Amino acid sequence: MNGAHPYRGVSASFATKHEKEKVVAPIFSTLGISLQVPDIDTDLLGTFSGEIERVGLPKEVVLEKARLGMEASGLPYGAASEGSVGPDPVVPFLNSDIECMAWVDDERGIEIVEFHRSLDIIAATSHSIDGDFLTRADFPNHSLIVKGNGKVVKGIKDRGELDRVIAEISKLGASIVIESDLRAHHSPSRMRNIAAVAEKLVVRISRLCPGCNAPGFGHVENLYGVACRECKNVEVRAIRGEVLGCVKCDYREEISRVREFIEPAECGYCNP
Repeated sequence: MNGAHPYRGVSASFATKHEKEKVVAPIFSTLGISLQVPDIDTDLLGTFSGEIERVGLPKEVVLEKARLGMEASGLPYGAASEGSVGPDPVVPFLNSDIECMAWVDDERGIEIVEFHRSLDIIAATSHSIDGDFLTRADFPNHSLIVKGNGKVVKGIKDRGELDRVIAEISKLGASIVIESDLRAHHSPSRMRNIAAVAEKLVVRISRLCPGCNAPGFGHVENLYGVACRECKNVEVRAIRGEVLGCVKCDYREEISRVREFIEPAECGYCNP
């Protein structure tokens, strides 16, 4: 890279109301980007506690959130993050946190979204605080929510307050649900994953396209097809490399992995 990065010294909006800037801003600053938090209610796009349903795919929502921040701040650059916590798509009996973060550059017409999947997330649910629930929920390091009879109390970090809220809602005659408060500023494990996806995004936008010098050069798709060492059949699901590409122009590079064969255990014919 010749000279300073084109984003060095720019300001960008960062749409959040849950203090994500505390971990994200230092990461963006390594590229010389300063983040400004606009005064907008990002909960209008959906809440973890369910009062407002998220409409659309996470990628669509995070781009909309970034643009809301840009509109409110009047800046041509914007970032935002969005998370989904629930049964893991690969290991369904475990919870995972899939975080995505967007970067939007209206001066160059660029949109970049990166994802980070992690099983390191505290997400506990119960109808009582009996047994080991509070241990599983890592309370009070992670806050709790109590719901019942249409009432929702968030951000509970104190045992006395937890007992009081449970008693109050129980008096209404409704069954209660106690669950992890997954808002970023109440969930240290989720905040770590937000930092991880921010690092991934900043690495991506730090790379300039060899063809047009636009930021954001990186992975766009995988290359598939590797022969089995034993039967020599080509396993079409095996990754043999990747394609790096530009988000602005058509420049592409194919990168092959040093992997001549796959083992029989990975072969759909030898190990159906």
